[in-house]
Amino acid sequence: MRKMLIKGKLIPAVLLTTASMSLFTAGCGSGGPREAASLAEGSFSDSPISAAVSVLPQGYFLEKVGGDRVEVTVVVPPGASPATYEPSPSDMRAMSEAEVWFTVGVAFEEPWLPRFTGSNPDLRVVSTISEIERRPVGRYSIESLDFDDVDGDRGHTHDEGSPDPHVWLSPELVRSQASVMARELAAIDPSAADFYIENLESFQREIDSLQNGIHSLLDTLSGRSFMVFHPAWGYFADEFGLIQVPVESGGSEPSPGEMALLVDYARANGISTIFVSPQFSTSSARAIASEIHGEVSHLDPLARDWADNLLRVAERLAGRESR
Repeated sequence: MRKMLIKGKLIPAVLLTTASMSLFTAGCGSGGPREAASLAEGSFSDSPISAAVSVLPQGYFLEKVGGDRVEVTVVVPPGASPATYEPSPSDMRAMSEAEVWFTVGVAFEEPWLPRFTGSNPDLRVVSTISEIERRPVGRYSIESLDFDDVDGDRGHTHDEGSPDPHVWLSPELVRSQASVMARELAAIDPSAADFYIENLESFQREIDSLQNGIHSLLDTLSGRSFMVFHPAWGYFADEFGLIQVPVESGGSEPSPGEMALLVDYARANGISTIFVSPQFSTSSARAIASEIHGEVSHLDPLARDWADNLLRVAERLAGRESR
């Protein structure tokens, strides 16, 4: 039976769907004007819910759950980093009209929250990570590399750092995020609650298929290291038994000493590819690749076509990319 981690407890995923109806019914008492109108009419509201998300993969989840009942706005555009992005005037206009904003814990959200709610006091702000136990971003760091243990040391306690925000890169954690979205949409639009539940269950089955595909590619590589510039892939590594080795240290380019350590580690562990993402510099990654006579390759943690992207990532890590 498939299970997921919520606040440190493994819960069978099927319970998220069998319990959905009661959860959604309990949450349908605070939907506001749209709820009152839909209940009075006894049918779907004519207009879709105007919903915002912070990053592109969330847009994928919301479209899967909300279908044509939701009009999705993504705040951080393609190629931008949610760690440094500042919303544009057009973002402000979109947020002033949004009914709900599904947050995910990325850096720009907290400082911009007062501005968004200031221009739109009725905006419902819903955290999709309230049921997820986030792990420290520093759990994978160059200081933790163990040259005598190719399986790495993922239990270290130093350099814990802030919570890792990249929860959308673990299919298991996405189950929880999608459930939150479906529950909130049903609260806003209760006449369509069954529609959101059915969409959620369909998306959960898609996640099942994705996980099976990734496991078939990566299970034989358990304990294998892969090197990335930005430590975005920690939850993916956690779920599929890999070790993420980040080039970036605490948000900064590595020092000469850290570069030497990374080069030595790559050589010792047979790493020949340094993965980079389009949102960050590639100079350090290219320097390491040059030293090990390897190559630089792109993995995008913010691709909107989430499921296909994660499968392609698994293929690349397994050296079996076919598309």
